[in-house]
Formats: sequence, structure tokens, C-alpha cells
Amino acid sequence: MLMVTGDNRKIRFTVFPRMRVLPGQKSNPYIQDFVASLEQTGEATVVNPPHKNPLFSLLSMRHWGDVFVFNWYENVPDYKYGAIQTVVAILLVLGVKICGRKIIWVLHNKEPHRQGHAKQKRFLTRFIARHSDVILTHAREGIDLAKRYDRRAGEKTCFLHHPTKNRLPKSRPTEPEVYDLLIWGQISRYKGVMEYIHYLKNNPCKELKICIAGACSSQSLAEEIASELTDTVTFINRALSFEELARYIEQSAFVLIPYNPESILSSGTLMDSLSFGAKVIGPDTGSFRDYAQEKRLNVYTFRDYKDIEEIVTRYKDSPVSWEGYREFLEENSWNHFAHRVVELVKK
Repeated sequence: MLMVTGDNRKIRFTVFPRMRVLPGQKSNPYIQDFVASLEQTGEATVVNPPHKNPLFSLLSMRHWGDVFVFNWYENVPDYKYGAIQTVVAILLVLGVKICGRKIIWVLHNKEPHRQGHAKQKRFLTRFIARHSDVILTHAREGIDLAKRYDRRAGEKTCFLHHPTKNRLPKSRPTEPEVYDLLIWGQISRYKGVMEYIHYLKNNPCKELKICIAGACSSQSLAEEIASELTDTVTFINRALSFEELARYIEQSAFVLIPYNPESILSSGTLMDSLSFGAKVIGPDTGSFRDYAQEKRLNVYTFRDYKDIEEIVTRYKDSPVSWEGYREFLEENSWNHFAHRVVELVKK
């Protein structure tokens, strides 16, 4: 268990990686929301400021808190000068432990999404699992996964739902349904969009109208997707604002998240889709499998692409419980998540 000295003193957190986001840039909002929610508890403060190099910035002990929270630690080899940063990451953890600080590792994925540096990433994963005081996972499957990395992990792994927000509209959608499936968010290779489009081209589902909306991670990927499109697929190669996303979700029967199950464990796209009241189809793994068992939500899982058309046919007219969604979203808000983390630290 974690223990922080002092009676009324705020718990000091160091949250990694805390990147400096320049005007016009977009980043994963998870870290920003994590920091903001911790500080809003009134019991915690985050001591490391945003930095263009979030790892090297932690070499200054001014930025050391009582508790270090490491997110995507295993991805460090992908950074610029990754070999050097990998050594720094290892030495940092050893120094933190020697100085008596505590470490929380958030286990987000089964394996890093980006390929390359496999040996270094495998080492860092097992290293941080072994040296963490607590491992947090947003999918129940993550508990068993952590045990593979460290035999003692079962005693220190804690499942907390991926925090989310309540973006439900005040009244039920009245937009006419245009699409059966909406695939949204930044389009990267690990997300399985290309594979699903290729499947549709070779196994036409004439009944399914599909919209893909999101900026591709590379021009070559955008060109590959465009070359595989059928007449029933609309491709919008740009990021949507949340206002636009809300409208597209209203116009779609389901949000489809066709991620490759080999790497995905929990998903911010899943939680954001649920925050708008969407019915969601995703791979039979991780948090998708968890929420397929959650009676308040309309989440469905597939093992093969042919399952997707069957799910649409069977559940297209299934009603969404607005009350159930609202209750789930409020229970798993960022505010509640931060309080749970603080209570875990105070035990």
C-alpha cells in the first residue's frame, strides 16, 4: 500500500508524460484530464509542469512528487533519441525507488501500438511492472495481463474504469439516421480501419452504410483507404470537433471501433462514444468485453468481421437507456476517478 507522510498536506504527484501542447496542436487529453481532476480534489497537487521533453524534465528533483504516475512508460523507446531516453527512464525509476517515492503504473495497452524496438519495450514493461507499488488498469483483463509481467502483480493491480465525461444531449436525438456505422477518431494503422475496409471491398455488405471520419496519421494510409472504398462508405479525412462528432453520432446507428485486439486493452474512443450515448461495436477484448456485460450500456463485441453485420441487423432497433448511460457516466467521471486514486494513495 502507498503511504504519504503529513496530516493535512496535499499529496504531491508527478504525472508522466506531461507534454507541452503548443497552440494549434492536439494531444491525447487523458493526461490533461488526469492532472486537472487530481488538483480539483483539493487533496492533491501535480508538481511537474508541462515540458517539451517530459522525461528529461523529471531529472530535476523539484519536479518529484510523493507519488509518480507513469503512463505509457513502455513507449519511451519510440521517443527521439530513444536509446538514451530508455536508459534515463530506467535510472529515473531506480532513483525514485531509492528515495522512497511511490510509483503507480497505468497499464493502458496489451502492447505498444507502434512497432519497432520490441526488446526494449518488453524490458521496460516488465521493469515498470516489477518496480511499481500499484498497477492501475482500465480493463479487468489487465489484471491477468499484469501477472504475466511480474509474479507479484496480482497483489498490487487495481481495476478502475477508464474515466469519462457526460456529454449526453439534453433531449433525445431527432436527427434522421444516415449511417449504420460510424468510425471516428485519428486513423492509425493499429486501429484496424484499413483491414476492415479491405474486408468490405472483398465481402460487400450492401445493406451497411458506413462513415469514416478522422485524420489519417499519414498521407499513404489515407491513399490506401481511399483506394479500397466501396459505394456504401463515406470517407472524411479530417478531425471532427466535438460538436460535429455529436451530430454524426446522432445520425449513426452504431459507432464501430475496429481495433486490432492484439494490442488494445482500454479505449478513450470507446469512452468518448459512450459519453454521447452511442451504441458501440468493438473487438471482444479488454474494456469492450467488460462493457458488453454492463446492462446499462449498449456495447456489443465481434470476433470476426462478419459478426458486425449480424450485430447491426439484430440490435439496430434496440433502445438506449438514457438513464442507464447517465448513471454509468456519472459514476465513472474524472472527478470520481481522481478521488479513488487519492484514496488509494492514502490507504
